[in-house]
Amino acid sequence: MVGRKKGKRIIFAGGGTGGHVFMAVAITQYLRDQDPGVGIRFVGTPGGMENRILPALGIDLDTLEVGKLKRVGLLKGVSTLLHLPGSLLKARRILKSFSPSLVVGLGGYSSGPVVLAAAWMGIPCLLIEPNSQPGLTNRLLSRWVDRAAVAFEESVRWFGSKARLTGIPVRKEFYQVPEIGLTSGPLQVLVFGGSQGSQAINSLVCEALPFLSAESVRFVHQTGPADYSRVKRCYDSRGFPGEVVPFISAMPGYFSRADLIVSRSGASTVAEIAAAGRPSILIPFPYASDDHQRKNALALERQNAALVIEQAKATGRDLATMLTALGEDRERLRAMAAASRRVSRPDSVNRIAQVMDELPTREN
Repeated sequence: MVGRKKGKRIIFAGGGTGGHVFMAVAITQYLRDQDPGVGIRFVGTPGGMENRILPALGIDLDTLEVGKLKRVGLLKGVSTLLHLPGSLLKARRILKSFSPSLVVGLGGYSSGPVVLAAAWMGIPCLLIEPNSQPGLTNRLLSRWVDRAAVAFEESVRWFGSKARLTGIPVRKEFYQVPEIGLTSGPLQVLVFGGSQGSQAINSLVCEALPFLSAESVRFVHQTGPADYSRVKRCYDSRGFPGEVVPFISAMPGYFSRADLIVSRSGASTVAEIAAAGRPSILIPFPYASDDHQRKNALALERQNAALVIEQAKATGRDLATMLTALGEDRERLRAMAAASRRVSRPDSVNRIAQVMDELPTREN
């Protein structure tokens, strides 16, 4: 495997969201298990989740200011293009300083300058594409990279002969989550809207509280930092007990306590839910690029592992009705949990390591 070759130095480029960051963490865990001396660096964004998560894990971090090109106004788009040469030069300086043997692009705008600079410097490059429809950055970078590790067959056409079907890298702790217990007590529900939280999901749960009994449902609710105070007041005003927190760093432990997940359906989130073998109610972000969250959610629903709610149509009463019905049908929850586990890809990180081995990485 990759880590058995000594002298590896890997740069991961991406970030801004927990999904990008935790893919890198999952691969880093594997590489360090194989070779504790492997060199790892992450290049992300100044305000992204990587700034909170990576230093605690001993992963070095550099940042780049890179703007968006999609769904922005003309002035913002022009500004992004004008700043691109400076981002490329900084990316080149980071690469020369660290001298990586391989660069891994995780998607997101900050990966663009790093992967481009690496390709021009002759450093082998791998893209990881977790969605069935690749994002704009990975589509633009596809011609410059050596390989692409994709999660879905539908993605292969974008990368041609460079594509390798691997699944999505998931931290090993999710695969260690015990099977669902489903005792006769209150249904234990974990709510989160991605690493930054979701105001829409937060509001939907608040609207559902009047239609629920605290004896039948217990919530752990990650709100995101910006919406914490409002949601906490909502629980308190209703006298509804719940663990309301702005952010959860040790998410696998909370999955272990949960009977059901209520969340968005980003690719990494769906992969973590499947790895942990948890049933879910998924509420796709309706403005996600190329509607990829809805596609991710429907893929799990087709396997009878999840229920899907459209944000624009959902009401608090609808959510409460679904939670009550699932709480009263523990056998259905158990069947959903088993279906969820069946669609997981526990060998995904190993497969990505094999793809890394295909590349003529530079030894240091």
